[in-house]
Amino acid sequence: MPETKSRPAWGLLQQDAVEVLRTKYWNNTKTLKSLLIGNTGFPIQISLKPPKGNAALNNISHFQEFVDSWKSFCEQPEYESIQVNVRWERVMFRSISEQQVPTYLTIPDISSLGRMLGDVEEQQLKDWHSRISSIFDSLSTELAKRTVYPIRSTYERELFSTLIANLEILSGFSKLELELLVKLIPQLHKGMGRGSYLRALPVIFVDTKFIEKNLKLIESVTAAIIDCSAKEMGLLSWLDCRDKPKDWLLVKPLCKNAADALGGLPLLRMSSETLLDFELPAKNILVIENEQSCLSLDSIPDTIAVSGGGKNVSWMKANWLAKKRVGYWGDVDSDGLSILSDVRSKLSTIIPLMMDSETIETYRERMVAEHECTVKDPVGLTVAELALFRALRNGDYVHKRLEQERLPLDYVHKMLRSWTKL
Repeated sequence: MPETKSRPAWGLLQQDAVEVLRTKYWNNTKTLKSLLIGNTGFPIQISLKPPKGNAALNNISHFQEFVDSWKSFCEQPEYESIQVNVRWERVMFRSISEQQVPTYLTIPDISSLGRMLGDVEEQQLKDWHSRISSIFDSLSTELAKRTVYPIRSTYERELFSTLIANLEILSGFSKLELELLVKLIPQLHKGMGRGSYLRALPVIFVDTKFIEKNLKLIESVTAAIIDCSAKEMGLLSWLDCRDKPKDWLLVKPLCKNAADALGGLPLLRMSSETLLDFELPAKNILVIENEQSCLSLDSIPDTIAVSGGGKNVSWMKANWLAKKRVGYWGDVDSDGLSILSDVRSKLSTIIPLMMDSETIETYRERMVAEHECTVKDPVGLTVAELALFRALRNGDYVHKRLEQERLPLDYVHKMLRSWTKL
């Protein structure tokens, strides 16, 4: 603390020491967890910064306040129960003779630290202790019922460290959630998912949404108690559960025949993973960067549109696409042309639609700013496409982006019908 006439940097008062402890050891999450686990050892000792030289004489009032603060602390009835120690030393000062001066404060353990800091921290420690003790006691009972699959013989220490590492999560758990955790872990064993989705995991009492929500915590606790490879492999792989479908794409049949072949559905969602193996029942497959542009389309013969993937074009390496006429329509900007490059790396026969200089020249008044341009030249563009990419990036037009949604619908339908007749 900066030295002033009213408050010099030496001589920590009781409240100053408490704030040092709170800042350095309690509010520092990493240090606190290390103390709780035992990796950072007790006792903790902090200097009370006793005065040196003529400092006490230069500010005799603060010196007296400093000494009285710690005398008062040591005379409190609860001082012994706090179990902290204030070290006093005899110091000879000029003009004020020999004095007993507090020099160091020693904290022997985590409980004493909590008591020293105050009621809030002491209660927090009690709550953590209660929760962790409850988990250990309840798990001991539940694990005793587990007879077929073994547990790690010395799991207690690692489990304790795991629970401390996840204190924030555990502190927010309700009584029911703690019970769900305890009931779940003994049921888990390697490979039990048998290739199904997590929601089909054969567990009782516990809902699988709880597992999804707390996957990393459950993974760590499972590794501590049952098998360390659960964390090395990842819990889903260890259980042999499939990942939840993701990267959902909008699939829209654009004619009656295609809709009938899809059960009469006008719209449906499919994941990228599904589309790798599921052949869409139409001759023409139109891939559209944005969903809104897709929703405006209809009445295009023998065509199904797939949209909403943005940069997610991994599914376009599907083998069945090689038998189709596949068009790609995206925004005409550096990002859209980069996606086109990526598409072509998956499917060399792709036909770009409305992503050329002719479209730009026709509707350049509808262009808007592109806030972040892709700098690196994409490797999968044709000579003409690369020239357009560079012209857009370099600002050869007033603006750098022509969005799909800004093209008039009659023009879009005209260009798509031309494509289907190629």
